[in-house]
Amino acid sequence: MRYHDWHLDGYSVSDGGKSLVLHLLWDYPGQVRERSDIRFSDVALYHFTHTGGAIITAIDEIPVATLIRQIEGKLVEWGRLHGLDGWRSSANDYKERLEAAGLKAWRIESAIGFSGFVIAREVEELASNTLEPQS
Repeated sequence: MRYHDWHLDGYSVSDGGKSLVLHLLWDYPGQVRERSDIRFSDVALYHFTHTGGAIITAIDEIPVATLIRQIEGKLVEWGRLHGLDGWRSSANDYKERLEAAGLKAWRIESAIGFSGFVIAREVEELASNTLEPQS
């Protein structure tokens, strides 16, 4: 997948929240402008902060258990305030449901402010394409 040092141009969510696409842009002076879209399928949960101006440095698959431990306090709060699909009573129960469903976790890092994660079944790069240079 092509993403390291690409700008986050935005993201879109569709299929009732089950599909999430990161829209990335390679836009540096003197270089060809390109777009790369990365799709997460069968999304169970995602969370992004500070998306403006983000330059993606890593999209790393991590164990679901590791991510759940790191965000346990937030999960309890989100489950109480908003409800989470599959949430019953505890972060451990939620982790077990996600793992039993064959879902995976990805942490997304950035050089500038952005951070986030996605829990989904799979990730794939959609077709990249070259864009017209900006005038």
